Amino acid sequence: MPLNNSVENTGELASLIKGDVLKDAYSLGLYATDASIYQITPIAIVLPKDDADVRKAISWARKNKVSILPRGGGTSLAGQTVGSSIVLDFSKYMNETLEINQKEAWVRVQPGKVRDVLNEELAPLGLHFPVDPATSSRANVGGMVGNNSSGTKSIIYGKTVDHVLEAKVLLSDGTLMHLHNKTPEELTTVANQTDREGEIYNSFKKIIKNNKNLIETKFPKVMRRVGGYNLDEFIHTDHWNLCKLITGSEGTLATTLELKLNLAPLPKFKSVCVVHFDALLDAVGAITPILEFKPSAVEILDKIVVDLSRENLTTQRHCHFISGNPEAILIVEFYGDSLKDVMDRPMAMVIDLQEKGLGYAFPLFPQGEEYEDVWVVRKKGLGLMLGIKGKKKPLAFIEDAGIPTKYLKDYIDRTLQICKKHNTEVAMYAHVSVGVIHVRPILDLRQEVDVKRLERIAEDTFNLVMEYGGSWSGEHGDGLVRSPFNERFFGKELYQAFIQIKKLFDPENLMNPGKIISNQSISENLRYGAEYKDKPVDTEFLYKSEQSFQESVHMCTGVGECRKLLGGTMCPSFKATRDEEHSTRGRANALRMAMSGQLDEEGLTSARLQETLSLCLSCKACKSECPSNVDMAKMKSEVQQLYFDKHGPSIRDKMIRDAPKVARRFAGTLSSTINKIQSTTAFKSGLERIAGFDKRRTLPGYAKEPFYKWFHKNEINLLKANKKVVLFADTYLNYHEPEIGKDAVKLLNDCGYEVIMANVGCCQRPKISHGFLREAKEAGQVTIQELVKYIDQGMKVVVCEPSCASALNDDFPDLLPDEELAKKLKENILMIDVFLNHEMTKGTLNIKLKAKEGKLHVHGHCHQKALYGTQAMKHTLGKTEEFNEIPSGCCGMAGSFGYEKEHYELSKKIGEEILFPSVRKLPENASVAACGFSCRHQIDHFTGVKAKHWVSCVEVIKPEPGNT
Repeated sequence: MPLNNSVENTGELASLIKGDVLKDAYSLGLYATDASIYQITPIAIVLPKDDADVRKAISWARKNKVSILPRGGGTSLAGQTVGSSIVLDFSKYMNETLEINQKEAWVRVQPGKVRDVLNEELAPLGLHFPVDPATSSRANVGGMVGNNSSGTKSIIYGKTVDHVLEAKVLLSDGTLMHLHNKTPEELTTVANQTDREGEIYNSFKKIIKNNKNLIETKFPKVMRRVGGYNLDEFIHTDHWNLCKLITGSEGTLATTLELKLNLAPLPKFKSVCVVHFDALLDAVGAITPILEFKPSAVEILDKIVVDLSRENLTTQRHCHFISGNPEAILIVEFYGDSLKDVMDRPMAMVIDLQEKGLGYAFPLFPQGEEYEDVWVVRKKGLGLMLGIKGKKKPLAFIEDAGIPTKYLKDYIDRTLQICKKHNTEVAMYAHVSVGVIHVRPILDLRQEVDVKRLERIAEDTFNLVMEYGGSWSGEHGDGLVRSPFNERFFGKELYQAFIQIKKLFDPENLMNPGKIISNQSISENLRYGAEYKDKPVDTEFLYKSEQSFQESVHMCTGVGECRKLLGGTMCPSFKATRDEEHSTRGRANALRMAMSGQLDEEGLTSARLQETLSLCLSCKACKSECPSNVDMAKMKSEVQQLYFDKHGPSIRDKMIRDAPKVARRFAGTLSSTINKIQSTTAFKSGLERIAGFDKRRTLPGYAKEPFYKWFHKNEINLLKANKKVVLFADTYLNYHEPEIGKDAVKLLNDCGYEVIMANVGCCQRPKISHGFLREAKEAGQVTIQELVKYIDQGMKVVVCEPSCASALNDDFPDLLPDEELAKKLKENILMIDVFLNHEMTKGTLNIKLKAKEGKLHVHGHCHQKALYGTQAMKHTLGKTEEFNEIPSGCCGMAGSFGYEKEHYELSKKIGEEILFPSVRKLPENASVAACGFSCRHQIDHFTGVKAKHWVSCVEVIKPEPGNT
């Protein structure tokens, strides 16, 4: 049946749906890609609220001859979730846990449930859904079923198909089916029915019977096999469960509405051993002896991923376990019923490897912080690899082969030779325990020569996989990238059986056409092809590490780490809205399509693009938590500057830009009057009308005596010492909360440092974050040059406000061309806690701190967590049990964001995720520390708790009498 690619009737669709229907060019563009190399613009996006919405959307699609594409997190590496279809995105609304049966160990969920969120709910019951893909923090369970996902633990837990018990699915003709295990008698009964269900069972039985021998011989004999349809699940049993056919069908047969999943007990004890190798092939060859010790996982990371892990802002903190300069490491994990068991087996393995001359270092960790560090590095390996800087990227197209482990070393050796023959470097990682090493050739598909290399490398490698009796698709599925090979892989007769199954379930070819049953070549519909061109962009930032603004945008690979719902800070607005547009990935896709002219004539100066960027809180979390280190805050500022150049700033924009100037004018003698006026209802209502600042907020008050005046008055009484440090007098400290400056001076004095105050102007954070980059650069040069005078004298500059520190040592180094100057700023301007921790670590400061008022409950500022970490605050304490970090993300204020009328409720919602409830649960007089000025005001506004800066919460432990 010819399908309809028109969007003319989508208005009628929107009137039928309770959920969201998106059909503008930007929304369609955001769903045109996933984590694969492909791009196809959909017809419309439906985010259904419930089953009724799904039925209406599918009915409308059938009536209008439009295809249907079920989608979850959109993390597909093979292109399963892109197509010219109505996209049904289940992730926003249909994400509930419907029932948990602890006794029988199963759970019933909607398809949009995120795997890690599900497991957090199950953990108190001692259960988990054990399938563990690298994208588990954002992978939807429905997508895992559609893809037949597996992951790191498949050696013991198998694939998703091994855990799906029941499914409620909707066919494209509106037929609702409840799929579950059927006995032979039940199977006979249902096959004799005269309805649609009977037709499906009866015809499916015939297809299996007619092709049983082919299925037996043609399906690869490796556990990691997800290509084609799972017909091999039906030839060695008389108990049939069509869930096993729907699993791995990539949305080509039916739309899943509910799933019943088998659960497994949580492992009692765990350990991990990291085996280091000087040669990559030695690591691959070590898998056979390692498997004899029954590990739960064996993962390989090559030198490229190891080196990237050591460079990445987030993962470098976890890389302590890597020794020397390995060409590859194997992460070998063990599960067991006792600590002795999970330590004895790896120690025996190490002895065996040493006797065989395999490996040079073998750090071993039981479950705990160091164990978790290892898995952080492994899980972020995919994104790190994809985010390699430069035009060439490691691409997913031959990466998914599953090879019998006895041939794996030879296969990898020959695959590397194939890539070398085509002048192509590679990176690799993944599940060596089950014969799946993800080899990624590094190519730039904007070059025709590399498109040809992709085709030739794929062809040569496919033939190699066939030779070794492996599977062409080991876990990432067929999608657009491997479906073109299915007829050759399975043979014409079995491929015809696939076609029969497709027609049986979906006679009008409405369900995700082009996947499994292919209608394109591997190099069609590329996100980047030889015809792709970026328009030139004049920028203020220099993008030194990214190489250009364009390449900074292209660093986003679509793996969707920004869509995670648990842990970290990225991405606060996505966590609150669940809208793709308000994820870092969504914004990056919008930037890419805008700058390449795929959306509208205005490109990067489009008002619609500003709307897409509007909920970016400039928290910088993506700079560290995104495996590719996408710095959306920087790019947002750049695009705002371009927008202001064309359209001009608003009154509110100007007020934010000039806030430091106003603070200098109003602090002091005018402060009491100004503060009273700002707190009146009339003033706040007027400010809301004029500038859009929410009237429920009160602007920060001004100090009666600025900090710098206090300092000059008291300087003669402050400590004079050989050890000197410079305290940056930022706007907040100077004109709003001078008591923080006083506490900082006292703390530094008590640590033996003479404090030099640097009252040298604003760090320019308001201008930088709000797109006034040229003005920031011009005004900031004065501040920078004054600070450098101190640095050139050998002194460090310490900063109390995290956003000021990030402006000075993160943003300005990329605004200024002088590399030597940039290096000075990065190395010598430090957060005050980081400075003290460094001094203690070096041994130049032999003291410890204590919390003044019992346990200190800390909320980290976004920039602080992203760039510097919060551990320095903890490590400086004599008793680390005095430190409790609230596991919060962004507080929701983000400078002026929470003051803006249209963002007030979202600001509140972000804080209510974790921070506000955690603060409210604390004892009445608990000590709460927050280094961020905005964070303290947000906590106060919504909880009534007066948080303090860290410097106001700690003091030096004084030696006991008789001790020094």
